[in-house]
Amino acid sequence: MSPGRSGKRAKKAPIPRESGASSIESLPDGVLQHILGFLPARDAVRSCVLARRWRDLWMFATGLRITGNGDDDDMNELREFVDHLLLLRGIAPLETCELRFTDMADAFSEDDTLRVNLWFRHAVRCQARVLRLLVYASDYCFDLNGLHLVSRHLMQLELVGVEVKENFLNLSDCPALEQLEIDNCDLTVVNKISSESLKRLSVTNCAFSQSFRTSIHAPSMVSLLLHDNRFNTPVLESMPSLMDASIRITHNDVDSCDNCDSGDCNICHGIIHSNSNCILLEGLSKTTNLALIAESKTFIFRMDLKQCPTFSKLKTLLLSDYWCVALDLDAITCILKNSPVLEKLTLEHFLKGSEHKMEIKGSYIPVQRTDAISEHLKIVVVKCDVVDEKVYRVLKLLSTFNIRFSFE
Repeated sequence: MSPGRSGKRAKKAPIPRESGASSIESLPDGVLQHILGFLPARDAVRSCVLARRWRDLWMFATGLRITGNGDDDDMNELREFVDHLLLLRGIAPLETCELRFTDMADAFSEDDTLRVNLWFRHAVRCQARVLRLLVYASDYCFDLNGLHLVSRHLMQLELVGVEVKENFLNLSDCPALEQLEIDNCDLTVVNKISSESLKRLSVTNCAFSQSFRTSIHAPSMVSLLLHDNRFNTPVLESMPSLMDASIRITHNDVDSCDNCDSGDCNICHGIIHSNSNCILLEGLSKTTNLALIAESKTFIFRMDLKQCPTFSKLKTLLLSDYWCVALDLDAITCILKNSPVLEKLTLEHFLKGSEHKMEIKGSYIPVQRTDAISEHLKIVVVKCDVVDEKVYRVLKLLSTFNIRFSFE
């Protein structure tokens, strides 16, 4: 038998596995700094004791995440920790900076408010691309100073629990900004939300002014969400690139009037925007997908319908019960007549906070050509708890447009 063909197959020597520590050590500094950026700032700094190589890595972490809670001692410690941290890391570039505070209403002193504002501005100087200031406290809004925000690098801004000053949301000097999220904030003195580059805007649970209308100027907008805000609904300027929009009005103090159904209320007419008779619908007229949800007598929809624009790109539309009841059936008819390429219509008629129990599906039967409805309409869905008189009226109206229904 030749030496190369032994009776037993030779066993291969086992390949030693690298330990977790050695595999991490093999990573380049840039990767480690990126990983450290996902840790809370305190934990990232503690990594300096791991080995000589780690001593300064935390200073160049791509993320900075500072958190505090309602404990006074925690705030005193946090104040000292962050001041030293920012002094040591200087203005090393940041991808993300998050300042998150929970139950801090009693812990914030006037000096602390000033200090957090300085931390916020320091993040801007560090060229942060994603910047978040999140303050979670009941009946309290953090006082964000009104200095103009200037950054060529900022792409995403998120504000929660903040009192925003008059011109802060004029974001014309943030040419890379694409996403703005505002939740539970005080916007009562904000005249305008303005950005040429903004593509996605979400404003939820915020308070607008009761004496004037904030305008939203964002010609590059692709996605818009305005949900559950209070007081005067903002005016939407032209948004030719808009794809998805959802407007939900649930508070009774939002453009609501007990006499608005008459159409002759002086109050309703008195606070319509002085430069336009259309508050929402004109700005939404280029969108592809639209949801309009209201749960109160919101007169701006009635006023807007008098100047109803053509929704030239609208393919999917969702309307809530309000459009079938408070506005009668004329609202549905008006929008259908002005939506020439509409493909799917959904009508919701069920109690707030509940799930619908029944879906009635219909489709357009082109028996006879009509200009009152889009010939592209393929799907109609009515979601309800029960087929009551109101639902029956809606079904009867839609049947006049050659829409036939099946019950499930």
